[in-house]
Amino acid sequence: MKTLILFFCLSGLFSSLYAQDELTSLKTAAERAEKLGVDDSIALAYCRLGEYYAYRSSDTARYWFEKSMKAVKTKQPPLYTGLLVNLAETYFSHGDMDEAMKRYRFSRDESARLKDTASLANSISSIGIIYRRKEMPDSALICYNQALLLLDRRDGDWDEKANLLGNISILYANTSRLDEGLVYGKRAVEAAAKSGDMDMILYANYSCGSILFLQGKYDEGIAMIRAVLEEGRRQRMPKYALKGIVTMLRMFYKINQRDSVNYYMREAEEVLLELPANSVEVLGYREMQSLLLAQMGRYRESLEIQKSLLDYQGENVSSPVDKLYLEMARNYQDLKDYSQAAKHYERAYALADSLRTEQVQKELSELTVKYETKEKELEIVRLNGMRLEEEARTMRWAILALVFAFAFILFAFYYMFRRKRMQKEQEYRLAQRYIEGLEKERTRLAKELHDGVCNDLLGIGMQMQCMPSTPETQQELLGLLEQVRGDVRCISHELMPPKFQYVTLVEALEAYVAHLAIPSAMHITMHNANTDAEWRKVPEQIAYEIYRVVQELLSNSVKHSGATDIQLKLSMEPSQLVLQLTDNGKGYTDTPASLRGIGLNTIRERAKSINAALTMGVSKSGEQEFVLSVPLPFPEK
Repeated sequence: MKTLILFFCLSGLFSSLYAQDELTSLKTAAERAEKLGVDDSIALAYCRLGEYYAYRSSDTARYWFEKSMKAVKTKQPPLYTGLLVNLAETYFSHGDMDEAMKRYRFSRDESARLKDTASLANSISSIGIIYRRKEMPDSALICYNQALLLLDRRDGDWDEKANLLGNISILYANTSRLDEGLVYGKRAVEAAAKSGDMDMILYANYSCGSILFLQGKYDEGIAMIRAVLEEGRRQRMPKYALKGIVTMLRMFYKINQRDSVNYYMREAEEVLLELPANSVEVLGYREMQSLLLAQMGRYRESLEIQKSLLDYQGENVSSPVDKLYLEMARNYQDLKDYSQAAKHYERAYALADSLRTEQVQKELSELTVKYETKEKELEIVRLNGMRLEEEARTMRWAILALVFAFAFILFAFYYMFRRKRMQKEQEYRLAQRYIEGLEKERTRLAKELHDGVCNDLLGIGMQMQCMPSTPETQQELLGLLEQVRGDVRCISHELMPPKFQYVTLVEALEAYVAHLAIPSAMHITMHNANTDAEWRKVPEQIAYEIYRVVQELLSNSVKHSGATDIQLKLSMEPSQLVLQLTDNGKGYTDTPASLRGIGLNTIRERAKSINAALTMGVSKSGEQEFVLSVPLPFPEK
């Protein structure tokens, strides 16, 4: 409440100057658009002038809206659809409800065709207002719900939401559901504040303040309506000023402050000069004024107003004509003009009882029976249609389920067949690789035995035949035999890998490096980077493949790289096990073709079998480097 009053106080500092400059600015923009000769720009400028006058003079607003509609060449939203809504609003403000309803329905249809959700919701909401004024709350509520559903699906459009929520709050208030009306009224105030549209801010706060008063919260209601009234004056919006005055009159009369009632009635007479006599706001004030004057004992003044209201029946007068005649009869009675009082009582009762005659009651009863019978028949047809539709829907779902089940079975059979075929192909490839590996291993061992051990034994035999048998020659032959024995032992170590259920990977590699026959000028160093790592957790299959990779890499480095220093490093990190081998020999790209083919292909296949990554290249220090990375945790076998 305090926030609202503060807002109006701050905005009031600038509103008067702004209102004066706004019209001049709009007219200047219209003249500039006319000089440029662009039709849509001219139409937009005229439309803004019409919006300026919308809450000040409905006739002037209609003049500019019609000029804008003539200038429009491309009938596209939002300008075209917004103009349709604005034109309908001028007829509504002037009290021509039939023409307003016709135009709102046309704007609704055009907005739906052009998919302009904001104008569509505005048109439907305005149709609901007309239904509410015609005392058709059910139809009004249907329209409001449709419009609210459209706007809730969109972000923004806060001015349309504020207008709609304010209308809903008034509908609930008119049906004495004040708590629900206040909920919608507060939502309208919030939406209006987000929109920044002063028209909507005034309307939303007017609705909310009226409901607060009806709930008996007089101080809050009066403060809010007074703020609306004052801001309506500053903004030169006589409609809102008069709305505020009517509510203030009702409030002050309710709390028996007659001086305030007289004050605001005098204020209203000045505002009435700025509005058409048949506008919604003027006729609403006249109805309230006639009641107040009668209650204040000013019966003749009340009668004069009531007589004038009879001329506007069917337009914007909210009171039924029978109730108006009844109030007139009471005024005549208080004036002791019993003849006129009796005459007006008869008219009131005649109008009120015209639908209560026996014949009409009979016709209505027959009509009700016919209507209920027809409704029952239609309901039976509807239920049968729903049943058939439900059966058809069930049948469609059943067929669809069968199709999906059949498709799933076919897919399952295809998947199983394809998986078995791929499994067989995989087994065939593995068997072929195994056989190729055996053949390559046999070829390599045969070469090792032929080129190494056999040649060494041949040399020893030739020396034994040619050299004299002396202690020195015997000692030399023993050294050669020891060398052959070492070569055979190395070959046996390669053929018989260690049992990893008894030793760890680190221990096996250390033993292999210790027994490897290398040239005297070559030095091999093995480094365990994690002395506290749990190497026994390395699965036997992975340890075996890593062991074989080390054998192949060391064999290549010893025999083909010409290196003098070989570094072997093994580490276990949180996410991977890393094997790193570096030597200072020539790169693998300079090795013989046989080495680049069989040796490295074997290493790659072993790495792939344990899901490891192998990288080969030159380190930062210029050395040949091989890195094997095995991801952790190890896959279960």
